[in-house]
Amino acid sequence: MKVRPGAIARGAGVAVACLASSPTARSRVLFAAYAMGWPLDRPGLQVFMVIPDTEEPWKRAAVPFMTSVATWSAVMLTATTVVRRTKLPALASAVILGGALVVVDSYLADLGERRKAAETAAADDSNEAPEQGEADEDLRVD
Repeated sequence: MKVRPGAIARGAGVAVACLASSPTARSRVLFAAYAMGWPLDRPGLQVFMVIPDTEEPWKRAAVPFMTSVATWSAVMLTATTVVRRTKLPALASAVILGGALVVVDSYLADLGERRKAAETAAADDSNEAPEQGEADEDLRVD
């Protein structure tokens, strides 16, 4: 598994959000961490993302980012709030949740890359396979 820079940025943001005392501060930290991690690499852990069916480039770039950051931030805000209410010390819960996020995010991104590679290989194999008539001609002995 390759640990990704975007996952580290998002994990650090979650850890810092766990240490913030107010929900408003936590949501701002989470939004900033996700926005900072997006250009580094797209996340493996995406809660919900909408990809518009349009040719306009600004919509194809902005809508997936907006929907993904909103849903991810909401889920992580809930997770940080729940973790803060446990009996674990805030620092320990921050490290555990942030570290777990880095591992899960990187693992899911690796799975996505493997799936894409398999799909590409399958498409290449189907394009290179000889047609039935061509294969019969190659087997014919004169």
